[in-house]
Amino acid sequence: MATHYEVLGVRPDASGGEIQRAYRLLARRYHPDVAPDADRSLMTAINGAWMVLSDPSRRREYDASLGGPEPAARPVAPTGNANGPAADWEPLHWDDEELDAEDWSDEPYAPARRRPSDMLVMTPVLLILAAVGGFFLSIVSGSTGLRTFSILLVPVSGLGFVLAPLFVMLRSKSRE
Repeated sequence: MATHYEVLGVRPDASGGEIQRAYRLLARRYHPDVAPDADRSLMTAINGAWMVLSDPSRRREYDASLGGPEPAARPVAPTGNANGPAADWEPLHWDDEELDAEDWSDEPYAPARRRPSDMLVMTPVLLILAAVGGFFLSIVSGSTGLRTFSILLVPVSGLGFVLAPLFVMLRSKSRE
């Protein structure tokens, strides 16, 4: 029967990062979603090895059951703390298999270009301000016609709060 180290293809003194890297490579190769024809018992063994070797306390117990080197002889890296990165932290390398160069772009970030029609969303706000201003002006001047117009402008602006964003979304969808 193979040990968990043999299943993952790492040495018994491998660091947590090496074990994680080996697990991810094997999972990408033998996971049923990626390789439907792969042996499911192999993926089960890979997951079992990962469950034991990824947890420092389980790994110490497993090493003791194997009769391998004394657990104190191999330092187990902490999982991280507030003072900085974990002891086994290392920066990503350009040849790291988890990085996909196709996802990178040489183009600098630029926000989307806006059209004047995108400012249509502000129209209801301007209508409300015009209604409030017109109402106060009608009180000062005593004009009932201006007061009526200001009051009727409120529901129109309310309708604008619903329709303007919908219009802008439809316009942006048609641009794509």
